[in-house]
Amino acid sequence: MTYSVSRLAAMVDDTVSWASVRVADSVPGPEWVSCAEVVAEQQAGGDPTYEWRKALQDDYGREYATEPPVQVAAMFTLMWYVQVPSLVAGVTSALAGVSPDVSPGSLAFRRHPTAHYPSEIALLTDRIVTMGQAAVQLDKHTAAFLDSYRPGVKIGPFQRFGAVKDEVRQAIRLPEEAPYADQAAAAFEVSLDQRFRTSCCYLYALPNVDACSTCPRFR
Repeated sequence: MTYSVSRLAAMVDDTVSWASVRVADSVPGPEWVSCAEVVAEQQAGGDPTYEWRKALQDDYGREYATEPPVQVAAMFTLMWYVQVPSLVAGVTSALAGVSPDVSPGSLAFRRHPTAHYPSEIALLTDRIVTMGQAAVQLDKHTAAFLDSYRPGVKIGPFQRFGAVKDEVRQAIRLPEEAPYADQAAAAFEVSLDQRFRTSCCYLYALPNVDACSTCPRFR
């Protein structure tokens, strides 16, 4: 079957309850975040996710009436950024066996105004790639972001890159019926049988918050 990027976008949109996905010729507006610009600014020594992390940090402080550990907002920002290409590549690969291009120049997103996670995604591409090509693009895109991510607290490489595997694994699992799920898992080098996450969100560090049931601390 031949797929268009619009059809693949609709697949993700129908599958992911917390995010909408569209096709656009360019970054849709000033509130949108260009993945290419984030990566380029970080690689130039900038900190384009500072305001994102600060918004999370301030919200956690108000909600829990404490000064939250810096790593909580830093890790959620990291996970939510890598979730953008992971969702697109993982869901479409599982459902269709192909994916839109997920390199930085092909993606933009807009954050939820109060919860701050990426709630809208724009595909800025008409290119469709194989699962294997999408896996390579995902690795290169996320490595470019993670290698230059400086959130003011140490996050080791196992934690950083483990988050990518966690997000793409979850994306492949999302569709109720996914005819290419096993092939997608092989292409992205994840196990669908893995119960616990590889990375940790550190949410348990906040007052009176229990660790998630899939927290790697329980392994």
